[in-house]
Amino acid sequence: MIAFALLAPLLAAILAVAAIKSHKYAKYFAIAGSLLSLALFPLIDSGTENVGWLSIGGVQLPLTASVLPLNYMLLFLVLTIGPLIMIYSAGFMDLPSEQRRYYIEMLAFEAAMLAFAMAGNFIVLFIAWEFLSMTSYLLIGFWYDRDKAAAAARKAITIILIGDIALLASMVMFQNNFGSLQFSVILNGIGNGGLTLIPVALLFIAIMTKSAQFPTEEWLVDAMEGPTPVSAFLHSSTMVKAGVFVALVLFPLFAATGMLNVMLAVGAITVALAVFSATRSRHVKRVLAYSTVQELGFMLVAIGSNALLAAVYFFFAQSFYKALLFFSAGSAMKATGKEDLADITGLQRNRLIYITTIFGALALAGFIPFDGFFANIGIDSAFSTNLIAYALVSLASLATSFYIFRWLFSQTRKEGSARVSLNYASTPKSMSYSMLVLALATLGASVAFFMFPSMFSGLGGGTLTIGAIDGVVETVLIAIGAYVGFVLYKQRKRNRLKMVQPEVLFNTIYSAALMNAFYAHIAGFVEAIASAVAYADAKLDAVFDWLGHIAMRASGEMRLFASGSVNAYVALFAAGMVVLIIVVVAL
Repeated sequence: MIAFALLAPLLAAILAVAAIKSHKYAKYFAIAGSLLSLALFPLIDSGTENVGWLSIGGVQLPLTASVLPLNYMLLFLVLTIGPLIMIYSAGFMDLPSEQRRYYIEMLAFEAAMLAFAMAGNFIVLFIAWEFLSMTSYLLIGFWYDRDKAAAAARKAITIILIGDIALLASMVMFQNNFGSLQFSVILNGIGNGGLTLIPVALLFIAIMTKSAQFPTEEWLVDAMEGPTPVSAFLHSSTMVKAGVFVALVLFPLFAATGMLNVMLAVGAITVALAVFSATRSRHVKRVLAYSTVQELGFMLVAIGSNALLAAVYFFFAQSFYKALLFFSAGSAMKATGKEDLADITGLQRNRLIYITTIFGALALAGFIPFDGFFANIGIDSAFSTNLIAYALVSLASLATSFYIFRWLFSQTRKEGSARVSLNYASTPKSMSYSMLVLALATLGASVAFFMFPSMFSGLGGGTLTIGAIDGVVETVLIAIGAYVGFVLYKQRKRNRLKMVQPEVLFNTIYSAALMNAFYAHIAGFVEAIASAVAYADAKLDAVFDWLGHIAMRASGEMRLFASGSVNAYVALFAAGMVVLIIVVVAL
């Protein structure tokens, strides 16, 4: 099948990188593999095709590849951003000892994401889902000698595995209820009475953990301990949006079981927590991570409100500017050797990086004509008839503009060493040119806003429109947020605002410590249960040991009767018969 053929260049590149003795060529094989997969993309035909795999007890379990409009979109994102990630990595990754392992893991991650993007049944989805979990664990903990990286990898895989178990349980129920794991069969059988709430609720748990929704969002923030290209790949077009993609593909299941309101509520809470945390965080990548959590929450809010087209376009547009911003953060960290916004200076020393970073910030904030503006307008228009929801979304847009310009202006202070300026000036071209391509994509993706209604005409879920009032409100709010960020963090004239200091205010609503304490309590509860089970197991084992000891002693005593004397055996037999007769007569 031509769809599965997309994986061939990546798998070949993995084998090549593993086989070569010198690390120098690893990046070239990785880049070539990604570009060859991209070159095959125009050859893909739409439709669904099955490949025989397993037959268990008469139950057929095929591998199904589906290339429908949603699959096309995700495949396009992975195949276009993947090579840029590899090219950026060629300049970012320095140590020779890291090269082969890094590119093998990144290629495996990209291959898993492509397999996920073309999944047409739960079998392919689950296999790809697990490979994504495994490669994410390896990449988040890539620098395993660092305690924080190892802890972040363990946290990520632990939370994600909770969702994986829920996904597997839902698959068993879908197979039992519908006799198939094909998406088409399950969706077509909704009206036949086979659909129940429990498997759909379990599926939503898997979505929540994979796409970092409340209360599981902190794993995604801690994942920043991995290399920056990993952060860009996880947070832009790929793994972290896998849950949202499943919600889009299987939307009728959630609509039919009344789960949309739950999805809406979870998404709204996630947005609120992420906005506050992004405004407070000082880590150059964690601000962007919270921003991603916020955007994932927005997507679920839109899906829960049946604004599917708005969610799909947001899904698409967010990929480019978020990858760009992570690239910028990686460039700043590489040039300064710092991660705290208070310590990073001199971003403007490299004009290309500075300008492209401004493009990314403007797109995330929602300034016209960047794709972020159209993404935000799509969400705003979806809530134009709901005043409360519209107000909340609008306030979130204002806060987003504030924190991303806080993030930008904090890095542009002129003070800094000559070495930092030199490091910025000598940033590898592969890094800055990758940023340039993504910066142009934030403008080019705006055109897709007008194309999506026809491309996804069969999706339903509202339309994409630009209301004049929505555009004015959006522009005014983001301008206010940008101005406040400029005054507080560029001009450093905080005394102009007669208000509570932002750092004091947002220290009180920063959710990371609270959520991590919640995780610790859950872990403690599970450990207590495990300790109780271990104690009961030890006691039960002692009981069986005692019974075995008694049995051995009894058998030892019984051996004394085995004297070998026939006369003794006849006497015992006679005595037994007398006892038996007495018992029978007595009864």
